[in-house]
Amino acid sequence: MALDYILTWANGFPDAAINSFQRALDTWSAALTSNVAVNITATWGVNLPGFAAVCIPNPVQNFQNRPVTDVWYPSALGDKLANQNLKQNEPDMNVFFSNNVDWYTGTGAPPQGEYDLQSIATHEICHGLGFVSAFWELPGWPYTGSYGNQALINLANQMVQGTGQALGFQLPALNNQPTVYGLHIQDLKGDQLTNTGAYANNSVNLGAPLVGNNLFFDLNRYQVYAPNPFVPFTSIDHLNDPNSLMRPSIGPGVRVRAVDAPVLRILNELGW
Repeated sequence: MALDYILTWANGFPDAAINSFQRALDTWSAALTSNVAVNITATWGVNLPGFAAVCIPNPVQNFQNRPVTDVWYPSALGDKLANQNLKQNEPDMNVFFSNNVDWYTGTGAPPQGEYDLQSIATHEICHGLGFVSAFWELPGWPYTGSYGNQALINLANQMVQGTGQALGFQLPALNNQPTVYGLHIQDLKGDQLTNTGAYANNSVNLGAPLVGNNLFFDLNRYQVYAPNPFVPFTSIDHLNDPNSLMRPSIGPGVRVRAVDAPVLRILNELGW
């Protein structure tokens, strides 16, 4: 069945923005299927320095019918694979929208100075469905790279605290374990970054490729965004493709409201 949703609108989400967000949900409903409704909280008008919007997924692992053990899945995908709601009474994701940008909520082309809410909602929901790598890099040379680092969770919690709004679930300790998306990230030779035979976790060896812009999602080798310096919540979690829904950012005056084929194939490879 097509994706269905349980929606919570937080912090005075305005009607025009709700309509725009709903159009983004309709796009995903037409693209993916699940027998379990996706529970989404959308939070309006918060302080997000440097971001127009941010999505934080609810992580889950080691559930019934899991394809891989000791790997983090977004709970929306975990629900689909387990065919049950794994996080009762919790949202599968919370999408926060900034109060520091001008939002366009119409159906036409956004003006040059306004951010298209439908496009950005479609993009952020994709993070909540699985486009999250959990890679991390310490600043300073030589770079030390890792995945499942608690520093990432600490930064996410700090961001949520800065919004003054509730997340709706508790982020777990990642315990140095990868995400299902992160499992698929490879170098030019085809070595997975989570293959400890090639790259030890929390190592200088892993640090270099995370900023080399030569990393790929293994299915048809879609290049992912890996700039120098490393950017938390941005590096690896996007495609290095200026035409994709999952480009690193969607700026003002830009609309990208469709799910392109590479993004859909990647999500299908994750289990959707």
